[in-house]
Amino acid sequence: MKNVLFATTALIATAGMAAAEINFGGSARFGVIYNDAAGATDELAITNRFTLNIDGSVETDSGIEFFARVRVRGGNTGTGATGASGVSAPRVGMSVAGFTVATGNILGAYESAPGIYDGSVGLTGLGWGNLVGNTTAAAFDWDSFSSAGGGSNGVEVIYSNAGFGAHLSHSPTNDRTAVSASYNFGDWTVAAAYQDGQTAANDKWALTAGGSLGNFGVGASYGDNNGLTKWRLNGSASIGSGTTITAYVADEDTAGADMNYGVGFTHSLGGAVLAGGVAGTAAGDTLADLGVRFSF
Repeated sequence: MKNVLFATTALIATAGMAAAEINFGGSARFGVIYNDAAGATDELAITNRFTLNIDGSVETDSGIEFFARVRVRGGNTGTGATGASGVSAPRVGMSVAGFTVATGNILGAYESAPGIYDGSVGLTGLGWGNLVGNTTAAAFDWDSFSSAGGGSNGVEVIYSNAGFGAHLSHSPTNDRTAVSASYNFGDWTVAAAYQDGQTAANDKWALTAGGSLGNFGVGASYGDNNGLTKWRLNGSASIGSGTTITAYVADEDTAGADMNYGVGFTHSLGGAVLAGGVAGTAAGDTLADLGVRFSF
């Protein structure tokens, strides 16, 4: 009788939930990283990172999808004691007819603009000097999804249709409002992003353009960060079987800042990727890394 009751309860609990899903997926990486900056704890160190996304969703009879995500992330670099992994605040929302509304740990309109991260090199990004919003005066001063923390606690609206995309976000906690728009035509995408910050120091805008020509990729970006401008040119080439070379140059108009550059490669291992690169920072430091990353 007890088994019958359990089976009946399971059927009732799952009835009407055929469209409900929970998915697990993520990525990991490990390798070595080099940093010759003065004060660096370890000039040459072992590095690793683990990311797990937990996504839940349900679709109503009327076609509205409700979704939620939390992320578990942990990583360590150097010879010190290992640090514990953290769990992100949730991002929760709904999607219907090309529109997405999300709340909580939002993605952010500036961060999500197509082309913002183009030109990235190496296993770890190597300082992300390819981002025109990342300068010596302000680094990553925009709303983005926090992988192991609270994030920006805001609201965002995203729309996409027939190659056109738009994104509006606002975070009361940081008092930032951002908007971006993009258009994809064939193998090419252009985009623009703007953020109005709590203070003038967080005001920024960026333009991006990129596409492909056969086995070659090209891109460009220009940004203004409260009057401090930065540009980037990037390119890539697919050579051989599963190997891609990527490079970028970028420069900001800060007095005394060196030109950013980066050269990197990826090579498919059939289920994993070997990646590495070398980058020069605006401060004149050299960064390099080499290792393997994989998704699951």
